[in-house]
Amino acid sequence: MSIFDTNKSYDFGDFLPNILKLGINPTQSQLNSIISFFELLVNENKSFNLTSIVEWEPFLLRHILDSACLNLVFSENDYKVNLLDIGSGAGIPGIPIKIFNPDFKVQMMDATKKKIGFIDKVISQLGLTDTYSHHGRAEELGHHSGFRGQFDYVTARAVAELPTLLELMLPFVKQGGYAVAMKGETVNQEIQKSTKALHELGGKIINIIDPSEFIQNYPGFLVVIEKISETPTRYPRRNGVPVKSPLI
Repeated sequence: MSIFDTNKSYDFGDFLPNILKLGINPTQSQLNSIISFFELLVNENKSFNLTSIVEWEPFLLRHILDSACLNLVFSENDYKVNLLDIGSGAGIPGIPIKIFNPDFKVQMMDATKKKIGFIDKVISQLGLTDTYSHHGRAEELGHHSGFRGQFDYVTARAVAELPTLLELMLPFVKQGGYAVAMKGETVNQEIQKSTKALHELGGKIINIIDPSEFIQNYPGFLVVIEKISETPTRYPRRNGVPVKSPLI
């Protein structure tokens, strides 16, 4: 029997009908992976602060369902795409993206070595193939040939305001690919401040998805930016500059 069958404390409740609305019909194996991810996160969090969310239901809502909303961006024709999640922290949204899109090549980046160590543990324990972690800052790795302009999708959640985020994300996106920023209630103000950054960095906002159309009371938005031209080689600027002096 699976963990899901034997441990009654893991009730998926409203999660299942909500995720079905996103076009995802999770298998038993995927549900078991979510449970294993949760247990690893809670256990690791005892010795190293990865998240403030250590209860099952909030974890499902604020980490897993939140990440699953990114499937509203992905196309049905997407297959074997190369996706990078920057500022992954505890592997969110990168790990859930991989669980729900097993054909994707998912890579995660974070500047904190202990967080990368945790992501590696999750990758190993869940047996995730074609899934990788990278320790480093976007300002540095964005200039490496193995990363720059290599990705179909680049995602980020709660990393920085949009003008800064565009400088950190777009250098990694291949032309014709997409950066997807997960934003909160300040999304409109951030978009208004992003005109210069979009022009300088070669991006164009093509969609703002409101997941609350599918999931009642969903608190955020997905800003989808297409890479329409190459990002100048001077971007991203050196460590800390995109945050201190955003392209506004």
